[in-house]
Amino acid sequence: MKTIVIIVVLTAVALVGFGAAYAMVNATVTPPAAGTITSVDGNALTAAISGEVNFPGTYVLSQGATMLDLINAAQGTSGNADSLAFNTDYVLQNKGAYYIAPLYDNTNTCSAAPIVKCNINADDADTLQSVAGFTKTVANAIVSYRSAASFKAIEEIKNVSGIGAATYEKVKAKITLRSA
Repeated sequence: MKTIVIIVVLTAVALVGFGAAYAMVNATVTPPAAGTITSVDGNALTAAISGEVNFPGTYVLSQGATMLDLINAAQGTSGNADSLAFNTDYVLQNKGAYYIAPLYDNTNTCSAAPIVKCNINADDADTLQSVAGFTKTVANAIVSYRSAASFKAIEEIKNVSGIGAATYEKVKAKITLRSA
């Protein structure tokens, strides 16, 4: 009888120990609170970020905040972030939504090749047409649009005539602001 009690007690202690170890190993990281407002006069902006960041979401930042501030609020980019597709110096717009594009296709876990992309600030209309979603008319409109000013964020592509929300969603992972 004494042996059975010892075995039961040791089993219970082991189960509690394994349960605690399991909880420590599988503890989830709590996402950060919204960004801190640093402006003395209370001026703030909200900006949403998605894509290749550690904690996608909407953050409250001070007026004049940059893409780098937003990325820092989201606790950085993932290892799959395409640094050519965003500009850390870009000044955010209030209620703006920003996307950090991937280097590799997230939907294909076996993909070893980077996504083929076009530079919306430099590529000619023929090259831009290689992106699914850019027709000849849209590619020419991009070239015309950027002749006035270069794109500072990929979200600005939505300002081009012929590019709506659906086209933007289709192309946002396939365009960059700079070439390597």
